[in-house]
Amino acid sequence: MNWNKSHPARKLLYDEIKAGRIPLNEDDMGPAEVYYTYHETLEFQEDGMAYGKVFARRLSDLRKQIKRETEPKGPEWNEEHPARILILNELKDGRIPLSTKKMGPAEVYCNYAGTFEFKIEGMEYGDTFIRRLRSLRQQVKRDKGRARSDMKALMIAMKNHPAPSLNHRGEPQWNGSAAQRLLKEDIAAGKHLAVGFKPSKLRLDVNRPEYRAFSVDTFRWKVQQEVRTKKYLYTLKYRSDEKLQATFDRLCLKK
Repeated sequence: MNWNKSHPARKLLYDEIKAGRIPLNEDDMGPAEVYYTYHETLEFQEDGMAYGKVFARRLSDLRKQIKRETEPKGPEWNEEHPARILILNELKDGRIPLSTKKMGPAEVYCNYAGTFEFKIEGMEYGDTFIRRLRSLRQQVKRDKGRARSDMKALMIAMKNHPAPSLNHRGEPQWNGSAAQRLLKEDIAAGKHLAVGFKPSKLRLDVNRPEYRAFSVDTFRWKVQQEVRTKKYLYTLKYRSDEKLQATFDRLCLKK
């Protein structure tokens, strides 16, 4: 018998998933447990209903189908969805714990329900929100795991191949230096915008002896480099905010 809508076992599984007796999430009830629960029913006595990869694939397809059917109406849940961006950033920054035990889906929803991002159509609390939150948590866990592995590999590489203390001009390495950190602070404070400002004048600041380890030409270049970087980061932030606003304008907000 073909595995179509008229197949008794398919219809049984479909109805059980829709009724919630078989969870949508495979982690809550795997294929083996589903099969064991229903294998003695008349529907499972049909030919081709043995447990194996075919059964697992069919069950997975049914779950995906019902997820699509029950998905709330609203904008596509992709990387541009404002609520997805919000939740992802909160997870990365640790304001939403990665552990469900520390903050369950209901508490997460309650904490953010008043935000503009959660006013978007389709952001109701339910199975879809729980599934999306779970997926984002898993994504951040994977990303942080990779980041830890990368950092460990970097530390090993730096230990085995340490960078020289001086560059080709005989000056200290700029990256990671106290001078680099202090210059970032000075530019953030707007010292480079002072009337009559010259890089050479900032280099001679009595409170910044670290600057004088570098030549006038090197220091001037580093000032220009930091200013360009600051402008570039501002441009990226501005464009990101514009894109987010445009996305808001396209969406139909809940009343």
